[in-house]
Amino acid sequence: MTTASFRPRQDAGIPSGGEFKAFGHKEGELKLGRHSAAASSNRFVPESLRMAHFPDPNVIHELQWAVQSSVDDEQLADYQAENFSDKLPHLHYEESAAYFSQAQQAYADGGDLAGILEEAAAADTARHPGGSLADGYEPSITEHRAGYGQGVLSTGDKYTGYRNATDICKDIREELKKATAANYLPAGLKYSVTNDKFAGGQAVRVVIQGVSDADRTAGSTEMDRHGEIADLPEYKQLGARVESITDAYNRQDVDGQSDYFNVAYYSSV
Repeated sequence: MTTASFRPRQDAGIPSGGEFKAFGHKEGELKLGRHSAAASSNRFVPESLRMAHFPDPNVIHELQWAVQSSVDDEQLADYQAENFSDKLPHLHYEESAAYFSQAQQAYADGGDLAGILEEAAAADTARHPGGSLADGYEPSITEHRAGYGQGVLSTGDKYTGYRNATDICKDIREELKKATAANYLPAGLKYSVTNDKFAGGQAVRVVIQGVSDADRTAGSTEMDRHGEIADLPEYKQLGARVESITDAYNRQDVDGQSDYFNVAYYSSV
């Protein structure tokens, strides 16, 4: 697939004040604010993994790099057009190509490149079938800072001191319910939250039920480092979000190099 991703030169004998003429692009294909209209995603996401979508904070920088590289080096134009589209997986290729063409023109002419890229990223986010987060819900946050030796001290935002793992499990179950109601976690999943007590510590274990192996890789064309079909980003995000809830009540000061582990409880998801 190709786009208007090259810098066409002026026809011979036509003075225009510059070496290059404008990029060709179809003005009618794209309008600012278009992403607010209902439309289907270009990418399939299983029902079991549909939850509020948060855009990658680095996507604007990556889109800008693709555009600048395609204009500065004509040989990279087609490659960067594909790369640009890959960063906007929920837009159909024709839509991302239109954004790419407009962004190239803006970069070449000194136009509002940032505005076009922000619009493209917003359109992709709005198109994700997971929907948005309920108003008022605040995801759990864990603070990280230097810990013992070479380690890291991590403290969850709901940590109030050492507590019995049985009581922590009750709170985690309630938080999982709230997160599901707020669309931070997918609807329809079940969670088994248990704890273990042992000499020198305690552990909290959460098992997520309701995501099949087929859903885990549905529609994925990426390969992982083992040469197998890679897990969907939503599958990885599900685990990370449940981990953030599970660790919200924890304080962990860990330095593996010196075998130092000072934690309120061990956890696994």
